Amino acid sequence: MKVNFILDMEKGLVGSGVYNSAVRLAKQLETFGIKTDINGKNPPYDIYHFQTALPQSLLRARILNRRTHRKYKIIMTGHTTIEDFRNSFLFSNKIDYALTPYLTKYYSYADFLVAVSDYNKTILLRYGFHPSIIQVISNGIDLSTNRKNAVIRKNARKRLGLNEKTFLIISVGLCIYRKAPDVFTETALKTPDHKFMWIGKYLPLGTIAHSPYLRKYFRKAKKSSNMQFTGYISKATLEALWNAADIFLYVSREENQGIALLESIAYGNIPIVRDHPVFDWLTHGKNCLKGKNPVDFSDHIVKLSSNKSLQSKLVKQSNKTLLKHDINKSIQELADLYTELV
Repeated sequence: MKVNFILDMEKGLVGSGVYNSAVRLAKQLETFGIKTDINGKNPPYDIYHFQTALPQSLLRARILNRRTHRKYKIIMTGHTTIEDFRNSFLFSNKIDYALTPYLTKYYSYADFLVAVSDYNKTILLRYGFHPSIIQVISNGIDLSTNRKNAVIRKNARKRLGLNEKTFLIISVGLCIYRKAPDVFTETALKTPDHKFMWIGKYLPLGTIAHSPYLRKYFRKAKKSSNMQFTGYISKATLEALWNAADIFLYVSREENQGIALLESIAYGNIPIVRDHPVFDWLTHGKNCLKGKNPVDFSDHIVKLSSNKSLQSKLVKQSNKTLLKHDINKSIQELADLYTELV
């Protein structure tokens, strides 16, 4: 079986969740004996699996869909939604009304849709697609190796000047309004006894939504003694910070899944998340803590800092939830879907 992943603007997406997930899935599918290209040019293919909903993707999907007597199938992953597009880039809120007919048309060219979470599926259903052509398959993460490394943690925390009583709270994502770096910063300012780091690429302020508003928070962070925006960092540095961290604070206003959250749990970070439907697979007080605003998030951090038993419980229970997101499970489900469709 041959599969072609369609990932338009591939170079521009390097480092994004969509790009990383596509590359990871393509690589792992090879272990199942499924030849997988990314933007391949060696047909025939049995499956064309679209990862992006850009105009060139729509045009290509339209052409592929219209071919008569075709033997291949078209699959699309529902990464792109109107909800996820809002509050991201310049003019995104002014043109989001046009996305409804656009995405409806784009996804209509698929023989089958893959939703990356139950929440993502509810959005696709809201767009009018029948549940019989939608399957939830997590993008998944690799759980085959133990990511926690005591030596890396010790050295990283020493370099950061952190003592045992000081938490390192991190978040990972682009510095855009949808990801809520403002909420993260406000939480840091309300929690001065702990260290906060936002790891993620800066985009030119002229290209993102609500840039004047966000600029204020970037300035606040620069003046703060306990809050830092790192910008883009190397893979090795990221691994060190994952290990050094105690809490992953995920306050994003909108997500379709949130792979960074899964990664953080694999490193033993305690998840504190926004009370949002996309995180319904986590339960407040059992395997995470949920909040709605900086006061909630700050209170949770202070509570955890003096409650070792709660820390241990949340780490242990949140790790159990990762089993449903094992990439091997995702690959098996994807391979089964391909086989069933072809």
